[in-house]
Amino acid sequence: MRILACSLAFSSIILLARPSAATEPPLPSVRQVVDRLNDLYRVDSSEADLTMKVVTDRYRRDLTLHSWTRGKDEALIVVRAPAREAGAATLRSKDGLWIYAPRADRLVRLPSALLSESWMGSHFTNEDLVRETDFVRDYDTTLAWKEEGGKRVLQATLVPKPKTPVVWSRVVYLLDPGDFLPLRADFYDRDRISRVLAFADPHVVSGRRVPFTLQMVPADKPGEETRLEYRKLQFGVSVDPSLFTQRGLRQVAMP
Repeated sequence: MRILACSLAFSSIILLARPSAATEPPLPSVRQVVDRLNDLYRVDSSEADLTMKVVTDRYRRDLTLHSWTRGKDEALIVVRAPAREAGAATLRSKDGLWIYAPRADRLVRLPSALLSESWMGSHFTNEDLVRETDFVRDYDTTLAWKEEGGKRVLQATLVPKPKTPVVWSRVVYLLDPGDFLPLRADFYDRDRISRVLAFADPHVVSGRRVPFTLQMVPADKPGEETRLEYRKLQFGVSVDPSLFTQRGLRQVAMP
């Protein structure tokens, strides 16, 4: 009887010490989280100065960039430096995604099949930089709580729908449980992580926290990375709609 009593008492202590699922906070709505990811850098309009540092086993390159956005359908990124790359641009307009080569003065429409290709030799893709897909429309999302580094984080697993033009089988985001600021994103090729995107250095811009540093690391290439840093970011600026046309692109891209 003494042994039985001790066993019951010990079991009670274990049960009390073990965290109960009932103590976990309720999960937020999927739409609330996905809208936060969708609109992380999307606003009525924005303008930014950025730098991009690319490190591979074959070369290193540093780019200075300038970008503009307007609504959810228009974006323009222009390379300002180095001189040999200056004027190269990527335009997303209501007519599609376009790549501009200044030396040939040639503007080429990018087919959906090339969205996953490298942007300017970096570890970011065309889709990463000028996103055409929509997290609400093109992905199915599930949420769960997870422990990471001894802290509770929100995990959002995004699975692309069959016709979504991406190569990833799923993307798993780890988010701050307070304001759903992304901390890390793991991109999967089937059951293997293909690359990892880390978010850091959050700043408050127009009342919202956004990461100013994004580091993309390929899982199968140790030592390689691309680091994208915002040097200046403004929301709600005045942006001329004609900027997101072929003529407007040429005017800001040409030195």
